[in-house]
Amino acid sequence: MRFERPRGTRDYLPPETYIRELIVDTAKTVFELYGYSEVVTPAFEHLELLEAKAGPEIREQIYWFKDKAGRLLGLRFDVTTSIARIVANMPQLPKPLRFYYVAPVWRYEEPQRGRLREFWQAGIELIGSPKVDADAEVIALTYRFFEKLGFEKGLDIRINNRKVADALAYNKNVEEELREQFFRAIDKLYKHGEERVVEELRKLGLTSEAIRDTLEFIKLDGRNEEKIEVARDMLKASERGLEGLKELENLVLILKDYYGIPENAIHVDFSIVRGIGYYTGIVFEFMHEKARELGALAAGGRYDNLIEIFDGAPTPATGMSIGIERVSELFKTIHGSSHLEEKPPAHVMVLPVTDDSDLMRQSIRIAERLRKSGLKVITDVQHRKLRVNLEHADKSRIPFVILIGRKELEEGKVTLKDMLTREQETLTLGEALEKIRRTVKSEVNL
Repeated sequence: MRFERPRGTRDYLPPETYIRELIVDTAKTVFELYGYSEVVTPAFEHLELLEAKAGPEIREQIYWFKDKAGRLLGLRFDVTTSIARIVANMPQLPKPLRFYYVAPVWRYEEPQRGRLREFWQAGIELIGSPKVDADAEVIALTYRFFEKLGFEKGLDIRINNRKVADALAYNKNVEEELREQFFRAIDKLYKHGEERVVEELRKLGLTSEAIRDTLEFIKLDGRNEEKIEVARDMLKASERGLEGLKELENLVLILKDYYGIPENAIHVDFSIVRGIGYYTGIVFEFMHEKARELGALAAGGRYDNLIEIFDGAPTPATGMSIGIERVSELFKTIHGSSHLEEKPPAHVMVLPVTDDSDLMRQSIRIAERLRKSGLKVITDVQHRKLRVNLEHADKSRIPFVILIGRKELEEGKVTLKDMLTREQETLTLGEALEKIRRTVKSEVNL
């Protein structure tokens, strides 16, 4: 019977895995430059934990099951929840904590470009600081990740504050139990358009005037300081809203003046609230002008109550996650197919010129010696004819082949064949290694 992969999943083969590896390695490098250390959490958690502050939309997307002991468990939909559990159970950990992760997560949603049911995230959590400085570090670090990939031109950082969204909801007389639905409605402005937002707000019972005022607020345009000033006037009766606007003002200042992020990359956007229910303060999304249809390439925000909900001490926290699949799609959009050429699996293939057990043994020994020097080496494991092996090396784009013959061995030499020029010469192993090293630029030592 032939089996297809489950809907919403992907198989990744070379060369696409090389792009993913580049993205993940870049993320890890940047995370560690800022002092973050890697953590690994279980793929599944107790369902009750996952549902605690996920929000209705995410709850519907959880893959859950009952184990043989009757426990309700679920595949994680993010890693933040698991890290919050760790911190809640280990209050002795010194704060602030800086954790990072690279892991798959699962959500049952409609598959489309850049959106799968199993997908990978690379993210960070900065735990223990209530200051806007912490939010700024998380956003600046994310910017540096895209900058290191060469994607900073066209990057669009959209920022808001849940405190501002709370004040707007209160101002429009949205009942407490409907707040999360209100937030999800306005968050759909750029994803689904104004008509969808109006439709969702009507379902919540907002008057036409309240809907009009809400749209006016979340669509505020102009310079960041202008939008904040207009919002300040509209929310002047809300202490919480004014506090949120002040935090946004400080955040923009720190990102520009401290971290040197270009002002034209930072946009206050009152429609950004994020769909997960645990956010409490600054929230943000990173988009790119070359792939707006992908939505947020990275996103996150502040979640000051989550650890306490899991019976931990009150602990402020902020973080973000990068969608590896979406950044991979952006990579292909910007670079086209030029970076999708398959990388050779090895620098060199070592082959005996005949199917002789002694020559095979010497080939393996030489290959092992070359590997210890840092070269990637393939040997023949099928005892194929030399011609067939050379064809395989050529098709695999392996740049060099070392041929092991009886006469050359007696002289302490090997034959090095350049598969690009088709030239070959007899050299000592050290000379052959040096020539390969110069060509492939490997840092090797014999």
